[in-house]
Amino acid sequence: MNTEQIIEIVAKALKNIDSSRFFKTERGFQGRFVCVLYEILDAEGLFPEDAILEEEYQKRIGNYGTSQRPDLIIHVPVESTHSSDRTENNFVVFEFKKQADENKAKGDFKKLDKIFRELKYPLGIFVNINGSKFFLDGYSGQFENRIHEFCVTQTNDKSNILHAHV
Repeated sequence: MNTEQIIEIVAKALKNIDSSRFFKTERGFQGRFVCVLYEILDAEGLFPEDAILEEEYQKRIGNYGTSQRPDLIIHVPVESTHSSDRTENNFVVFEFKKQADENKAKGDFKKLDKIFRELKYPLGIFVNINGSKFFLDGYSGQFENRIHEFCVTQTNDKSNILHAHV
């Protein structure tokens, strides 16, 4: 998995969310992001053909070791493979917050940590919608090398993207 290429694609998808309507709610933004990201991923062919984007997929503690419900994941569902190992074929996990403050960001970082630990996702992306402040400098977990943070705002129907990584 090429992390730099994935980060470029995520930034491109974020930039292509151009309607102010989608900046009004976290769920609306996330839904539009999924549509845009699907188009880009289909063209790029970065992941296996059976990899999918899945929104708010329920993780049952008995099967996954965690009951966290990530906002969005890129993975190959276990039923699509010949393996029962739920830590395989996990690629990217996303958390979205609208105008995150420090407490909300830390809460999502803790969710990402649990998902990294239990499901071995190699990359986590935190998207702060209509937020211009980064919170990664306050991250205290053990997976700082796996988390990328994006702040996305809109001015005159143009998306502005800021990216941070420790």
